[in-house]
Amino acid sequence: MLKMPLINRYSINIYRALGVSIKDKCTIANDVKIIGNYKNLKMDYNSSIYYGGMLIANNKISIGENTGIAHQVLILTSSNPRGPRNKLIKIYKKISAPVIIGHNCWIGARVTILPGVKIGNYCVVAAGSVVNKDVPDYTVVAGVPAKPIKRLDPRAFQE
Repeated sequence: MLKMPLINRYSINIYRALGVSIKDKCTIANDVKIIGNYKNLKMDYNSSIYYGGMLIANNKISIGENTGIAHQVLILTSSNPRGPRNKLIKIYKKISAPVIIGHNCWIGARVTILPGVKIGNYCVVAAGSVVNKDVPDYTVVAGVPAKPIKRLDPRAFQE
């Protein structure tokens, strides 16, 4: 697929005009889908969302500085069994909760992040993982559901 360089160059200004809070040096691929309220998305300095991503922004989504979100990542801030006619609404209530991703994180390709999850600073989420619980700082998680597989040494990131 051919991408027009001028569209990418000015898309950040379009997102800002729609209400997204974007700091300098951020990038959002031109085919990222944002469903919900654009004002619920906040991107800190030098963060990026790559091709094919989908953000359900019915609640706040905060992405920390220097954080990279890879291809086809799905971030959900709400979930609903499509009531009131669906009887599952009686046991599975509608959920709406923010998603917070910390600074200096790497979210791998095709990751799904569920409502209410907080991912700490300096975290890696392996490709294809489903994150349904909070991830502490300096942690690598992988799997369905995502589980910690490695702890990173904070001293490795000191300057």
